[in-house]
Amino acid sequence: MKLLFAALMAALVIPTFALDGLEQWASKIWIRPLPPERDSVAVVLTREGPGAFKKTMAKTTCMMRPDGSYTRDYSSPDETSHSDFLQNGSLASITSDNASDKKIYIVTISPDRRRASFRTEATGKEPAVKNLPLKPNNLVMSEYVNLIRQAWKSGIRDGFAFKGLAPDGSMEIDMETRLVETKTPWSLSDKYEVPAEFKAAFPDSQNYVVADFNLGGIVSMIYKFHNYWIFKLAPSGLEYVGSFGGDPKKATFMFMAR
Repeated sequence: MKLLFAALMAALVIPTFALDGLEQWASKIWIRPLPPERDSVAVVLTREGPGAFKKTMAKTTCMMRPDGSYTRDYSSPDETSHSDFLQNGSLASITSDNASDKKIYIVTISPDRRRASFRTEATGKEPAVKNLPLKPNNLVMSEYVNLIRQAWKSGIRDGFAFKGLAPDGSMEIDMETRLVETKTPWSLSDKYEVPAEFKAAFPDSQNYVVADFNLGGIVSMIYKFHNYWIFKLAPSGLEYVGSFGGDPKKATFMFMAR
């Protein structure tokens, strides 16, 4: 009986098909120069109830340096951040101010991607600092868009598993990404009430690659929601154009304003 129970539990936490770990690809992914994202203004629709969506805007501005590295400034009602990226698109540092938890997160990564420093500041408290070794399969989520763009350029078409790091460096989280080519990004899940305005932003005359992101391992049994990051398939590679997902009752939909 104990063996049967153990087998059943294993079946619950093992995915239908295993993905390669990011560590198998990391040295190949981060070897090419990667142009920064385009400056953009995005529409953000947050579901507040059946047929009801709150509309806000988010702005992204990038500035490239002569050596190919660049800065990225992002602002929305919920978060502002300033990031520095190396020429290959990997993160050098980020300072983000999160309105929801009223904390400032400062992350710095060594150029060889072997160490990371996490500093968390909260009003009325001493800053908390963690210095950690960075493993090949680790990722700070601020790098996620660039990781997908680089992975596609490297010929990865199925996806991969990796260990995401919490904004304060307090834990590693099992994460998975599957890459899907489609002309209708919103059709990858039937769990969401998709706003017509969001559908209209993605004409089916265009080819897209969607990074289907979810938590892996046992955590996925608790938090089952997916997030879908949408990229336009262009001659130069992938261009990020929007996203949707999270808890279907309060899902967020983002797309670039025209």
